[in-house]
Amino acid sequence: MRCLLGSLVLFGALVLTSCDGSMITNPDDIVFPDSSVSFRGQVLPFLALSCGFGGCHGDVSPAGGIRLTSYSTLLFDRPNLVVPGKPDESLIMQVLEGQLLHPWGNLQTTVSSSHKRGMRTWIVEGALNN
Repeated sequence: MRCLLGSLVLFGALVLTSCDGSMITNPDDIVFPDSSVSFRGQVLPFLALSCGFGGCHGDVSPAGGIRLTSYSTLLFDRPNLVVPGKPDESLIMQVLEGQLLHPWGNLQTTVSSSHKRGMRTWIVEGALNN
């Protein structure tokens, strides 16, 4: 019950609102630009809705000890999870692009090419906290 309550609270905290006031609850609704990718505008919402919630890579009992819930957890919790300027050395890209297997299977079928490209661009641009 405690875990369920924690997951519900975390999910409620992660519900996102777009500029027009509508709720974004599906990662497919997050559009990465070709350049100037924003951590707060695209990366964090994508991760929050795709991976960073209870039972997966949230703050409570994160799978594999990997939390994908904030800038600091991405950059400082796990060495090489995100290597600014070097997407090929970043473990998160290796998992998203299928070079490293994820315990739930190959993410090639669940993560769109647009999202992978956007995450790669964010890392190439220096993985800024913007």
